[in-house]
Amino acid sequence: MTYAVLGKTTDNKDLYKRTDADGKVRFTCLADNPEFQSWLRANKNDLPSDIKAKVADGTLTIKDAD
Repeated sequence: MTYAVLGKTTDNKDLYKRTDADGKVRFTCLADNPEFQSWLRANKNDLPSDIKAKVADGTLTIKDAD
């Protein structure tokens, strides 16, 4: 499973997609989604380039676990 930037919502928020091991996209979310944030924390040292760019430019924040 991996995530990637999908595009923008109608409210101009970044939209992310999860691609499962079989190559199918089954889930989309916004940056504050708990499952996405958990994945970000677990993979913060090996993020895909599009997500790494969002973190680097400050448009995506990896939040601390609750």
